Amino acid sequence: MSTERYKPGFLEKWGRRLLVSIGTGSQKPKDSGKSFASHTKTLIIWGIFWSFWIGFLPSVAFVALSTYLPPFLFWPLSNLSYSALSGFIFLLALLTIIEFYLLFRLGFYLSFRMAQYADIELAEEPELITPIPGMMARLVLEIPDPRIRLYGIDPYKHLNERALFFRTLLYKSKVFLSNIIAKLLLKVFLGRTGLRFLIEYISGPVTGIWDSLTTYMILYELRKRIITRKLSDAMLLKIKSKERRKEFIESAARSVAISIVYTKTFHPNFEYLLFGLIGLLPNKDKLTNLDDWAEFVLSFQNLTKEERKWPVAIFALCSSFDGSLNKEELNAFRDITEVSPSWLLDRVHHLATTIRRGELSESLLWMEKILPEESIH
Repeated sequence: MSTERYKPGFLEKWGRRLLVSIGTGSQKPKDSGKSFASHTKTLIIWGIFWSFWIGFLPSVAFVALSTYLPPFLFWPLSNLSYSALSGFIFLLALLTIIEFYLLFRLGFYLSFRMAQYADIELAEEPELITPIPGMMARLVLEIPDPRIRLYGIDPYKHLNERALFFRTLLYKSKVFLSNIIAKLLLKVFLGRTGLRFLIEYISGPVTGIWDSLTTYMILYELRKRIITRKLSDAMLLKIKSKERRKEFIESAARSVAISIVYTKTFHPNFEYLLFGLIGLLPNKDKLTNLDDWAEFVLSFQNLTKEERKWPVAIFALCSSFDGSLNKEELNAFRDITEVSPSWLLDRVHHLATTIRRGELSESLLWMEKILPEESIH
């Protein structure tokens, strides 16, 4: 079965190259005895601090420099000065580009450091659509996960198309609205009045706070994805450590596919798990309806009592990848109560909590508590 290939855009390619260049020749930080959560908390705090100033200073510089431009009015149109408008737009674009470039550089550096603390290498992983550098670059550049279908899996099959359109539109316009329009309106309404001095105290702090919040959300999400990549790697190692029947592997792959549908995005670590599992199958091209819940439950019939615990456990682990369980995932657990132990959901909630807190070692321990202990021959 063919897979739809994703071609990264210019910005993502640039981000990948920049991340690799940052990592080239960089030495791993010495072990200070602190936990991953402690190290990443420090990185996030530094990210918030520097992002504020990266947003604040260009905004103040814009206000100061724009006072040297000739005045212009937007209404009536007959009074519009195109020379003043072009100078205004050029200055606004120049300082905005500088602001975003510095934010991106900061985000890439902190992301690289975070990966180092988790012992994750920036390998290109050509067998994957989203290698580690691509995952990190998309987060820093605020590029949403690609809308792709692998092996017939549709992440958006349960998502309202209209809701998806408006969500995508809002996501893409967020940066424009928060930076360009805010500065433009402040300039128009206050720039030529006695209240002009307020712009320094309004646009600067507002932009700085927004950039700090954005950096926090990026690094917070990246930390979760780094932890879940480590969990995915540990899961695959456990599965590959023993010889498994193809029925077992197929059911496990279906559990990941179902998680993709319920999460409504092709999470890079779902892709990593899915490719790793399907790569173990001899006839991967014959797989059908991987994202169908009924087929997933039906696949249990081909498994032994001990084997059935694995796809359920993998589905449980995948449900925690974003740090919380949605309504569909909770309902799914109720549908498989016959093969799902009563303690499983409680442990999944504990794992989700440790992921949100950035506790890597604790997350791996909870993963061990969720995966079956019995040996499979």
